[in-house]
Amino acid sequence: MATSSIPESHVDLLTGPVYAVLTTIAPDGSPENTVVWCSWDGTHVLVNTAEGRRKPNNVRANPKVALTAIDPESPYRWIDVRGTVEEIVPDPDYANINAHAKLYVGADEYYGSVTPIEMKGKEERIILKIKPERVVAFPPES
Repeated sequence: MATSSIPESHVDLLTGPVYAVLTTIAPDGSPENTVVWCSWDGTHVLVNTAEGRRKPNNVRANPKVALTAIDPESPYRWIDVRGTVEEIVPDPDYANINAHAKLYVGADEYYGSVTPIEMKGKEERIILKIKPERVVAFPPES
């Protein structure tokens, strides 16, 4: 059954480290899927990216997105979040991307471990704040 809230039983799929697939809409109207790291702030699903990439360009043209996370231990346990990117906010001190790097790969800093240190300061990191509007979790809560 669909709802607009994230059920407690599936919050762990958004707080990671679980890889998710983010779907945005390309300029030609076709869906584009990207594997992403994500987190949950209690209101929004957060996805970090960099300016100039397709994801932020796509959501500025059409803020409707979908995000699916599948439990790596049990592939028939998953969550599908459809919603709107309500805000795109800067991550100027890299706090969000560094938190994701720590969670997903155990690195204290994204630049210099996940991505070459030479990229630090050359990308403008931003956070896509996705407001859930339709959530389907499987198996459903009892």
